[in-house]
Amino acid sequence: MKIAVLGAGAIGGVIGGYLARGGRDVTLIDLWPANIERIKDAGLTVKAHEGEFTVRPAALHLGEVSAARTKFDVVFLSVKSYDTGWASKFIEPHLAPGGYVVSAQNSINEDAIADVLGWSRVVGCVVTLGAGMYEPGTPERTSAIDRPAFTVGEPSGLITQRLRRLAEVLGDAGITKTTTNLWGERWAKLATNSMSNAVAGFTGLMSAELRFNPEVRFLSIRIAAELVRVAEAHGVSVEPISSVPAELFNRALEDGAAKEEAEGLLVEHGRNIGTGRPSLAQDLMKGRATEVEQLNGYVVRKGQQVGVPTPINQAIVDLTRRVDSGEIEASLSNIELVDA
Repeated sequence: MKIAVLGAGAIGGVIGGYLARGGRDVTLIDLWPANIERIKDAGLTVKAHEGEFTVRPAALHLGEVSAARTKFDVVFLSVKSYDTGWASKFIEPHLAPGGYVVSAQNSINEDAIADVLGWSRVVGCVVTLGAGMYEPGTPERTSAIDRPAFTVGEPSGLITQRLRRLAEVLGDAGITKTTTNLWGERWAKLATNSMSNAVAGFTGLMSAELRFNPEVRFLSIRIAAELVRVAEAHGVSVEPISSVPAELFNRALEDGAAKEEAEGLLVEHGRNIGTGRPSLAQDLMKGRATEVEQLNGYVVRKGQQVGVPTPINQAIVDLTRRVDSGEIEASLSNIELVDA
């Protein structure tokens, strides 16, 4: 099986590194020249709680892919969600017959990939491991190796032979399960990201810190409650969100006992999140475009389609834009602006 990782940043670099260590035939493709040059010169060094290791997978700049003439059986797409369309078009000529693209991204991008490649060439991968990248060629795994890392699923809900094979391959990188409810898993992960990524960005808090602040926890519940209402209006049965049953979030807005239960579960789940910073917060630090429009903004747009109001998620989008533009600085006090 010839495997490519298109987008060898934090998540893509961790996936590529562990698969290469497992003896898989992996090629890393990236847009960041310094990243590829570092991997070519010194290998890819993955840092993790259990130690670090260096591997030497093939590494290609975008402009080198065509000359390599490799046909890939599996391509992990790990670019930012706003780059999904062009990246799918770019890799299309380099897929082998029967080859497919695995969306290992934030947000819900399977439909954008299918618009280019067709649904038969799309598989979903919900990534639940934590990762960061601050220097070229050195991704960091910020969650423990014994924490669930991936959930893979077919858009059709079937457990196919290729899905089982994909789960086996990803097992080299962490605990992997298959699902018959890809969309429920996707919306649950979208909820986790919408509750944390932008909030960490405009407050400056780390991932775990978000769960231990009472104001942030209740804001997270409000974000998730809107999302669950939107997903259910679209016919999606949302899987548990950070170990919290999806239906509990809306009850928590009106019922003190339900709120206490939801907050307790969020705190307990937060103890295993790891030491990292969400990807959107990393992007703000690096001066890069953020994915807030593909996270909380996605919830807003999907809510508009079915007439479900999403004022809290819209406020999160607006606050993130203000921090991104330099109008305000990241601060915990920005929480007060959500309802303003």
